[in-house]
Amino acid sequence: MSNTRQNNNSAEGMEKVPYVFELPILKYQEEVKDLISIIVPIYNTELYLKEALDSIITQSFENWEAILVDDGSTDKCQEICTEYVKKDSRFKYICKKQNEGLLLARKTGLENARGEFIANLDSDDFYKSQFLEKMLAKIKEGNNDFVYCNFEGLGKIKPPAAIYNKFSENKLENIFRIRDFLPNVCNKLIKRSVYAKTLFPQIHIVYGEDFIQSISVLYHSSCSEFVEDGLYVYRLNSVVSASLSFNTISKEKRYVQRVVYSIAAYLIMKQFFVPNEAEKAFADENNFGNFADYFLLNKKKLVRYKIEYAENFVPAFLRGLKEIKIKSFKEKFRRIALILACKGFPLLFRLLRKTRNMWLGL
Repeated sequence: MSNTRQNNNSAEGMEKVPYVFELPILKYQEEVKDLISIIVPIYNTELYLKEALDSIITQSFENWEAILVDDGSTDKCQEICTEYVKKDSRFKYICKKQNEGLLLARKTGLENARGEFIANLDSDDFYKSQFLEKMLAKIKEGNNDFVYCNFEGLGKIKPPAAIYNKFSENKLENIFRIRDFLPNVCNKLIKRSVYAKTLFPQIHIVYGEDFIQSISVLYHSSCSEFVEDGLYVYRLNSVVSASLSFNTISKEKRYVQRVVYSIAAYLIMKQFFVPNEAEKAFADENNFGNFADYFLLNKKKLVRYKIEYAENFVPAFLRGLKEIKIKSFKEKFRRIALILACKGFPLLFRLLRKTRNMWLGL
């Protein structure tokens, strides 16, 4: 896979793309039927970790294992994890020496999971007591590839309301409608045969990790159902480390992370679709249009954050912009601004982004 990808990149003038975007081959444990593996990535969340782990212990469905992946915590998370491993043998603890981010922590958990089904739990959130039971019943009832439930939120912002949609035979169309399926992996129970096909770019990102995984899950799925109950409690305003929380970093770094996320998403899309389809998704505002933030960063900032290679993706972004459907005058005007930015004249885009009234959704 690695050699093929490098050859394709060279053919498209993208040979400068660094090795960190390699998609490593995962090694899996032997699957155990009817077992649910819960992957819990952990980084400096000692304030909430016990509540998260207690919500696993109190599940009405008891045939589970929980893979606790400590992503280099510097607080008391290790002590807490050790305590729970001693308390209940269904907990497994893996301590990583270096912090690599949520996405790669989940990859480590997946490689050590044995369950027929995979669940994810962020360590500052928690499950309702019937999460596993109700989700398992629903996934088996329709022989679904995954099922997803609504959220309950601890915070000022309410989680999005569920939207009911059926899968299209057009896989690209499903990806464009990713938000309709609530693009978080923590509110889902997924067959391991599907989740094991998730692509994990070898890069530390703190934005869009769930989108990155949901792309693969949706692509490899053909059947899904929704559980109306709010079985997953999402702590929207928790104060967690910047390594796991996008909201705690500076505006400048947010721009950088959105660009890095978009590139990673684009490279994953290229594994599934022909170039023009991947480029169209790359530029689509509802999915991967965050690459536009590249034009808010000057060359010094790009070098400082080591994403100067992002310029290799400007041609792909430009081609995608020319193919996406335009619905309104504002969108047409914005597209003109972005096309000019791609051609080396970003002033209009920067002005629109600064005024914000023409840049919807950001």
